[in-house]
Amino acid sequence: MSSTSTPSESPVTAGSSVHEHAKRRYREASLWTRVRLHPAGPVAIMFFGLLAACIIAGLVIPQNFAFLNPANLTLLLKQIPNYGMVALGVGLLMITGEFDLSVGSVFVVAPFAMATAYAADIPLPIAILIGFAIAALIGLANGVITLRFGIPSFITTLGMLFIVRTSAPFLVGYARSLNFKPPATFTAILTGNLGPIPAQFIWFLVMALVCYLILNRHFLGNHFFAAGGNPGAARFAGINVFWTKIAAFVLSSVFAAAAGLFSITRLQTAMTNPQLFIELFAVAICVIGGLSLFGGRGAVIGIVLGAALLQLVQDVIILARLPGFYLDLFVGVMIVVGVVINQIVRRKY
Repeated sequence: MSSTSTPSESPVTAGSSVHEHAKRRYREASLWTRVRLHPAGPVAIMFFGLLAACIIAGLVIPQNFAFLNPANLTLLLKQIPNYGMVALGVGLLMITGEFDLSVGSVFVVAPFAMATAYAADIPLPIAILIGFAIAALIGLANGVITLRFGIPSFITTLGMLFIVRTSAPFLVGYARSLNFKPPATFTAILTGNLGPIPAQFIWFLVMALVCYLILNRHFLGNHFFAAGGNPGAARFAGINVFWTKIAAFVLSSVFAAAAGLFSITRLQTAMTNPQLFIELFAVAICVIGGLSLFGGRGAVIGIVLGAALLQLVQDVIILARLPGFYLDLFVGVMIVVGVVINQIVRRKY
């Protein structure tokens, strides 16, 4: 099994002449066709097209469309990681053919546990490890219940979403918010600015690079694609599909906890109040970014561009003074369009 993924991000399975033929067709195709066939191709076309339009509008009518204002660009970069970090973990899991809707609760509960431990005079590194351990346990529970009992992960994680969300206030004495004021150096490293670029955006790119290395330069990435693309063939090739998917479930929860840590560090407050729809936006970003709902296909660059496109559209809506529901309309349309494009590519490629 190759240590790198094909441009279509499909797993290489032994004796798959169909897959070899598809790879040959991809290599022989024109540049435009290769862009369209790549999982991130459609979202890249949409993102850079909209970005070019925004730059032109910002140059032509800067008074009415202040897109190129440095403050607006900095805010845009600061907003991209909010959903993007969660989407990275969800995307890794989707490639294995599973879903995680519990990330919305993990995003809130794991960081609240970190803040609670820190408020109890537990050293900050240990407090952070406690939060990540809780997230990993939730991911492990999601995976074991889903795979051992043959329950669709959509149902398992939807149930876990409500279980974690409603039990958290009870476990922490019904507290709804808690101050979280770590050392200034820690805050600056996570949420400060490196010149005009927010540190949070840089960390998002670092996390995206880690995901890329996992998927494209590590055997675990090949196992993810194989488990999602053809579990039977993956087992025949000697891949432990159960533990491969367990690893993806755990990573999904850990990435959600990391995103939550950045959030409470920036806000200086941890809350048990739910962040509504964050799990749905994470899935939407992955679908817009070209990940298959059936598993086995996707690219990290697609998730990054999907998160960037979502925030760019929101920025355009704000600058153009359009009603806020336009963003929800765009997300809904793009989910349907993304699925349709994915199906067309699967049939042709």
